[in-house]
Amino acid sequence: MNPLWPSALTIDGDAVPLADVLASVSLHHGRDDVGSDPTPSTCQVILRDVDKAYTQAFRVGVPLVLTAKDQVTLAETPRFTGRVTDASLDVDELTVIAVARLSTLPAYPVGDTSDYPAETWSARVTRIFGEAGLSAYLELIPDPAFDPPLVARDHLTAGATTLGDYLNFLAPMVGAAVTDRPNGNIQVQAIGARTLASAVDLPPDLVLYAPAWKQFLPAGNIVTVRYTGDQSEQVTVSDATSIGLYGERPVTIDTTFANLDDATKRANQRLARGAFPHWNIPETPVLEGLALQVGAPLVLSAMPDASPFDPWQPIVEGWTDTITGDEWTMTVALSDPLASGLTLPWDGIPSTADYLWNTIDQTVAWADAVTLETLKA
Repeated sequence: MNPLWPSALTIDGDAVPLADVLASVSLHHGRDDVGSDPTPSTCQVILRDVDKAYTQAFRVGVPLVLTAKDQVTLAETPRFTGRVTDASLDVDELTVIAVARLSTLPAYPVGDTSDYPAETWSARVTRIFGEAGLSAYLELIPDPAFDPPLVARDHLTAGATTLGDYLNFLAPMVGAAVTDRPNGNIQVQAIGARTLASAVDLPPDLVLYAPAWKQFLPAGNIVTVRYTGDQSEQVTVSDATSIGLYGERPVTIDTTFANLDDATKRANQRLARGAFPHWNIPETPVLEGLALQVGAPLVLSAMPDASPFDPWQPIVEGWTDTITGDEWTMTVALSDPLASGLTLPWDGIPSTADYLWNTIDQTVAWADAVTLETLKA
């Protein structure tokens, strides 16, 4: 993986000379966990040695773009694109805070003047972005195997809403991750669209210290999915073994799915991914700025001997960049691959004698087969 370094910073289209005035940058991108609500990306930049001419002309509400360069290929790409919301001046240091496009979605009314036909989940997402005039900024990644039809929406009955509020309602229906992209777009990725392909190996020497493993009580062992336009129908599934071990841990997903089969499928899917606790590494510190992608697998290896898995392949949910002086560090937020429904694919099992069907641990449920090591427990 090639390290990045800031190559340009523009505020209201004007370049800020990095060598002279860039003191530090803190950038938060994505979300902290697979179950977190959509969270806008933020960027804080501290400019030093500013003068009166600069501060008098400075205004909030203007675009801020931070660009990074791959130090090997020299390719440049945006690291953050947003709009300045706050600023403070301390002697000659100017702190500027910008927020990305996701934060603006509650300002776009949708569904207040027109009815929506019965259509698939992905078509509904596309429709509301189009109604808001933001189609060009949508990067939609639907689940090819689960794109359930939604019931028609009557605007008089349902009432007015906003793009932000409606997207927050649609996302949990299929477990979608809604995140800002560094280029100013918005990615809406159905959780079922994720794969373990093209995993990125994180070299152990780029990890500041061995990240901690954590385990929490189950996310839900009784799952209710409500469906139809007014959520008047529902289906509930549960895991008796999990309930016996951990007590009742209910979770409810509101949808406008048109039929029972899709509601049942979503309920069973959610139950299988969260009825039992699993070890995971929620975050890892990285010593360089790296180009990562929310929803992509990251391979961690060379773990301490007591680690439950080595290597481990969690899913990237977001990151925090901290750039100070000549150092760029990251804290990468990670989720258990099982929470995204990602277990070992059949073609990922070695065709050797060690992994013949009659040689692996017959008590391991396939939902728990997240590494080859688990098959030999």
